Amino acid sequence: MVRGNAGCIARLCAAISFCIVIGGTTRAKAQTHSEYVTIPVFQVAHARPPQQPLTGQLLVPWGNGPFPVVILLHGCGGVAANEALWSDRLAGWGYASLILNSFAARQVASVCAPAYQPLVTPIDRAGDVMNAAAWLRNVPSVYGTRIGVLGLSHGGGTAADVTRREFQQSAPGLIKASVDYYGRCRDASAHGTVPLLALAGEDDTWGDPARTCKEFATRLRPDQPFEVYTYPGTVHGFDNPRAQALREGEGHPIQYNHTAAEDSYARVKAFLDRYVGHAGR
Repeated sequence: MVRGNAGCIARLCAAISFCIVIGGTTRAKAQTHSEYVTIPVFQVAHARPPQQPLTGQLLVPWGNGPFPVVILLHGCGGVAANEALWSDRLAGWGYASLILNSFAARQVASVCAPAYQPLVTPIDRAGDVMNAAAWLRNVPSVYGTRIGVLGLSHGGGTAADVTRREFQQSAPGLIKASVDYYGRCRDASAHGTVPLLALAGEDDTWGDPARTCKEFATRLRPDQPFEVYTYPGTVHGFDNPRAQALREGEGHPIQYNHTAAEDSYARVKAFLDRYVGHAGR
């Protein structure tokens, strides 16, 4: 089901399709304290766990906690600068974040090449998310009952997959909402009722996330909260201000798009605030 705010801003509306524009918001800077953490692993149905504990970086805003928390999921090339940018952005909004590393425990550097993708799948990483969320429930600086997920590219596909019924039923209420940045949407018949937001460029050829997520939307019931927004003339990695110059990844274009990025940030903040943050208490 596609939902949006009926109050359109004409300038942005002209730049966006398959959506209705929500009022903008700006990124805020916030200081955080951080620590590198080790997360014990347990078996999650349908997912292949690593043989070693998972690792990650927990970043918590300064101030009076606890804070709602978002699990950040890297792309196919592993943890990169964009996850740090997102942790800063989330801290400015009043959220802690956990940058979860799915590759280090598996001794994998990248799964971008098609031949390497079976090494760690989005379903495997969805199991990692469930491990991390269970661990976060016992961290005093965060609200263990207010956990969201945000994934980029391969991590975006993971963010979509973690909303499947099998994961929701394994720990009801553990994940409050999930955000998929340009990850492929798969198998709507397996989707549960965890709210999901998908954002994609219409010219993104890496997995065709705009097409797959729009098709996904048509197959859901009204009780399955799902929002999808797609951006014309926009390619993979559009949210990443470090990707100013057009480049290629596995033959697919990657480039930042300021207009799409700023609109997407506003949508993510509104979505997280509704389901995970202050309004989601």
